Amino acid sequence: MDEISRLQRHLPLIRSCAGWTAATLGEKLGVKRQTISTIEQGEDKYKMTRMQYLAIRKVLDDEIAATKDETQMLAAVLDAVVDHPESYTDDERTKILENAKLLAPAVVKTPTERKNASATWKAILVASGVVASAALIAILGRDKD
Repeated sequence: MDEISRLQRHLPLIRSCAGWTAATLGEKLGVKRQTISTIEQGEDKYKMTRMQYLAIRKVLDDEIAATKDETQMLAAVLDAVVDHPESYTDDERTKILENAKLLAPAVVKTPTERKNASATWKAILVASGVVASAALIAILGRDKD
């Protein structure tokens, strides 16, 4: 599975980790909410194009760069399921996804709480025993920059 397929497969969770609804992501990309919903339906119905992948990644990467202390969960999920899944054990990826699925809905509901969710995210990963790759450790350490 390539990074385009992985992003498409996990896009609902990834955008939730950013604190965005489908409409919000659509606005950031200059497309309608329905376009995001269609992409999120999966490869069985619609395959994300390379241009869509690049546009979505640009928006996500810009958000992470602009708000590092608020987007650690987003960065970690992207790293674990899209960018470097081979750097994580199946158990680590599962725990990262499970924990993100618990926290992300609260971030979408109250985007202003994204910073608190990011701090909680670190505590949850430590408590759940995720002994992650160097990439994840670097992501979690970003707030010390």
